Parts: sequence; structure tokens; C-alpha cells
Amino acid sequence: MTKNRPLPCALSRADLLAAGLVATFVGLLGLWPHLQFASEIGEFRYFHGAYDEDTYVLSWLLGTLRSTRALSGFALSAIYRICGSSLDATLAASDFVFPFLASCAAYFAASQVVSSRPARVLAALLLVFANDLFSLGNLVLWTSGQFNVSRFSQIVGLVHPTLVPSYETSFLAILRTPEPQVSFVLMFLSLGLLARFAVVTGLRERAALVAAVMTLSLLPIGYTFVTLPVAAIAGGFLLVQGYFRQISAIPIAAGLLGAALVSLSAVYWDHNGGQTTTGMLTGLTYSTRLPIITPAVLGSLVFSAAFGFWMILRGCREPLAFLTLGCLAIPLVLSNQQIVTGVMFSARDWERTVSYPVLLFGVVAALSVIAPSYARRLSLSAPALWIGSALIVLVVGRAEQTAFSTWRAYNMESIAIVRALQAVDADTASRASFVLDDAGIAPMLQVRTNNRYDIVLTFYQVAMSFIPNMAPEARSADPSRYENELFEHWFRTDVNPEMAEQLLSAEIQQRAGPNLSYLFSFRDAWYPASDNRRVRQAELAQSVGPIIERYRAYLASPARCKVFERPALRVRTRPPREIVSGPRIDNQYVADGSAGGVIAYVYRQSSRELQCGASHQ
Repeated sequence: MTKNRPLPCALSRADLLAAGLVATFVGLLGLWPHLQFASEIGEFRYFHGAYDEDTYVLSWLLGTLRSTRALSGFALSAIYRICGSSLDATLAASDFVFPFLASCAAYFAASQVVSSRPARVLAALLLVFANDLFSLGNLVLWTSGQFNVSRFSQIVGLVHPTLVPSYETSFLAILRTPEPQVSFVLMFLSLGLLARFAVVTGLRERAALVAAVMTLSLLPIGYTFVTLPVAAIAGGFLLVQGYFRQISAIPIAAGLLGAALVSLSAVYWDHNGGQTTTGMLTGLTYSTRLPIITPAVLGSLVFSAAFGFWMILRGCREPLAFLTLGCLAIPLVLSNQQIVTGVMFSARDWERTVSYPVLLFGVVAALSVIAPSYARRLSLSAPALWIGSALIVLVVGRAEQTAFSTWRAYNMESIAIVRALQAVDADTASRASFVLDDAGIAPMLQVRTNNRYDIVLTFYQVAMSFIPNMAPEARSADPSRYENELFEHWFRTDVNPEMAEQLLSAEIQQRAGPNLSYLFSFRDAWYPASDNRRVRQAELAQSVGPIIERYRAYLASPARCKVFERPALRVRTRPPREIVSGPRIDNQYVADGSAGGVIAYVYRQSSRELQCGASHQ
């Protein structure tokens, strides 16, 4: 034990009950959308409530996850077996189990720096929902136009227009399946264990030692945007413990050594293409020396400077104080290291996943270091703490209702499509190629049907194998490997070359769009990928002409006729009475399906061109 730090309070039965209640609330918050959705559609189906959930769940199903998502893949596989290989049950159960475990870990972390039970409950809730409560970027929580990240960006934009990254979300971070849910468990466990080692000397607690080694060793196969900062904090704290000659440095060193070995073994896990860790880094890293300014960065600057100054004035040399300083400083360092290195990697993802929980843990730990009697004062204001916890429950509960409403129509459309496809003759559907008017819904449809259907254009392909960035000296982009699939989609959805050119030009002006995703790299064409700093609009505009010429060549080639060599089906939400056959393709109604007021229709496509075997023009 240190001279002036008491041993952290053991978790009593009352603490276990409090932790269980907090975790149960968070778990039920994650389970509620699935139950509500099932009651509305009359069958049990999972509810998709966050971007990219479908893409990475499909990647897990098909075995193409990169190593930095391996842990969540293992966790999903375990629940999948428990749920009897039911995918819907697996994804619904995951939204209870993973948030439940993360909340338990958050309560454990809070208990290592706070001894008052009401304060632990409040701190645990703040840790779990820190990203949503403080980032200003959660649009289902920060609904006021005067208090959100857009307003913050406008104010900072008076200094420079690209200092604030785009990190808006429309869901609670703890409820995005399966990441960052699973890695939040590692993060909170790691922070709690490091705090415990900071105030406990000796190697008396074998369970904590084993847990530390295992938790730190698993960091490389967790979600990079959560686990990398935790590993950095652990590495810095190892140096502190070594300086103070604390024997607790041994399990930390063992855990980080295990992490290094796991990282090496992960090389054999990764697959070829953009989904490898190396490919992802290559595709999304960009050069810049401009600073990043966010609420977390400003908070990190203020709190770390103030606490560091206090440490110097008081001559504080406690290990917990150094751990606290590391947690307070990591958001500032992480989002602004490019000022020194000249290289940045997706500042927006640090901001919406890890910066706020780590910063908040540092603030709570700082209060416990600065005021040894802090716990006693908190116990005197227990009613205020309980009121604070109740307010958080109300705020996030309302935010989850808003998130459900936001994603409801998207889910209803996917169920309507599934039901429409089920109404199609099984033999025809198994042999057919499908085009969706809304190609963005393809990954969710693939998940809901266990990848049963051949969909011509799906974002899953792009997400798993990135399109290479343009060379620095390039004036235009090389043809994309997904170009032919996009051409077929345009052809079968009645997009002529003139319309295609207009679509691409409009998306280039917006610096984002679904069609650009299949033609250009994320960094070159999608402004959030480079935090609004490296979109190459001029080069993209120069590429449009050649793309349209290649599309014209496709329309004049025999390739368009091969589309009809097997059943060609088109799925859309427009009824037959509104469908007018185009000059090239005839669309005949086959089946439909509905859910929640949304109706999806399936049409059999056939050529109207003599060159493609049509009997009439």
C-alpha cells in the first residue's frame, strides 16, 4: 500500500447488486429495440440500429474479419452456439450480453477510485454513456441546434474550417454491435486493474494479476480505436511502476508481452486486401499537421494541464496520480500527435469511441487523488448523486427511443424485401441475380438472408477490400475493380450515361455519395475518412469523363446481354402501376412483401433489345 492511499474497497454484496442493476438497465436498453421491432412486425427479427453493423456481422458470418475484430468475432460465435445457430437471436442477445458485461466492467473501474456506492453508480453510468453525453456528436441525444457538434464546428470554423472532424452518430455507442461493445469490456477492466495496481502493493490478489495479464494480452485483437489508447496508457504506467520499483509492474509487463505475441500471431489471421490491418492503415492514413479541436481535446488540455500543475505544486508522486495524468492527457495526445509526426489516422473514430470514457475516468480519478476525503463528501450528497444517475437513465432512455425511430424505416424496408423474396419461386430466386434500387441496404439484406442471394452491388465488397488511393501525382483515378458491378446496377436501374454523370458530379460536390464508394477510395472521395482534409475533388472531377465513356462502351458491348442469361430480378418500393419500362429493359411484376407500412416489389427483368435476343423492340 502507498503511504496515503487506502486499499480500494472490496465489492460488497450491495455493490454487486448495484453493479447488476446498472448493467441490467444498460442490457435491457440494448434489448428493447429488438423486442419492440419484433412486436411491430409480428415475428422475431433482430433490429439494425447503427451504421456498419450489417457489414461487420456479414464479415463475421463469412469469416473475413480482420484480426483487430477477432475478439468480437469469437464472442459472437460463442453466443451463436448458445442461441442454437439463430442469427436473429444471436444479434438480439449480443445487445444485452455485451453492454451488460461492459457496464459491470465500468462499475469495477469506478469502484477502484470511488468508495461511495451512489458515486460508483453515477460514475459507471457516465463511463458507459460518456461518448453520447459529452461529445455533442450524438444526434439522437443532442437534438438542439444550439448545442451540438454542428454548432461547435461553426464556432471553431471561425479559426479554420477543418479543425473539427465529422463524428456525428445516430445511436448510443454502447449499443453498436459488436464493436465497440466488446472492446469496452477490455477498456474498463484494464483501467480498473491499472488503478488497483496503483494503490495496492504486493502480489496478494492472484485473480487481479491473472485478469490483468489476460486483459492486456487481448488488446491487439480488440477494436483498434478502443484498445490502442488503453495499451498506450498501460505502457506508460508500466514505466511509472518500474520507476517506483513496484512489483505490480510484473503483471503489466507480462500482459503487454502477451499483447506483443498476440500481435505477431495476428499476422496469420489477416486476409488479403483492404481488410487487413496494414491495408486499413494504408488506406485511411493521411498527411496533415493541422490540429484537431473537439470537446474531448479541449477538456483533455484543461484537465491535464491543471492536474499536472497541481502535481508539481504539491510534489505528488503517487502512481495513481501518474495514471490519472495519462488518462487525462491521452485524448489530446492521440488527436494531435500529427502536429509532430505529420500523419493522422481517422480522428473521428477516436472521438466517438474512446476519448470521452478515458477522459472521464481520469477526471474521477483526479478528484480522488486531489481530495482524499472525497468519498466522505460524496456520501453526504448521496441524494444528488442518485438524482444525477436517474437523469442519465431518463436521457439515454429517451435517446434510444429516438434512435429506434431513426432506424425503424430502414429496418422495415429490409423486412419487406425479405418477405418479397420469400414469395418468389425458390428455384428462380436461387439462380437469379438481384439489383436493389437502394443498394445501401444490401449488406443488411445479406445478413437477414444469411447471404442466400446473389446481389450485384453491395457495400460489403468495398468495405472488405478497399479501393487503392490515387497516387499523389495522379491527375485522375484508375478504373475501379467494382466498376462493372456499378455499370450493371446503373444499366438495370435505368440510369443512362447523362444521369450517371449528373449523379457523380453532385456527389463530388458533396464530397460523399454511394456511387463514389464503388469508384474511388474512401480517403480520396469520402470526406469523413480524412477528417475533411484530403478529398481530391479536382482529380475526381477529371475522372468522371473517362468513367462515363467506359459506361457507354459497356452499354454497347455484349456484356449487357449476359445479364439476362439467368433470371434477373429487380427489387424496389414502387408499385407496378408506377413502373414504365425503359428502352432497354422490361420489368414484369413477380411478387411483393410488406412490413410496417412499407411494401417491396420484385420484378423480373428481360431485354427489349434485339441484339440481346428480344423478340420485339
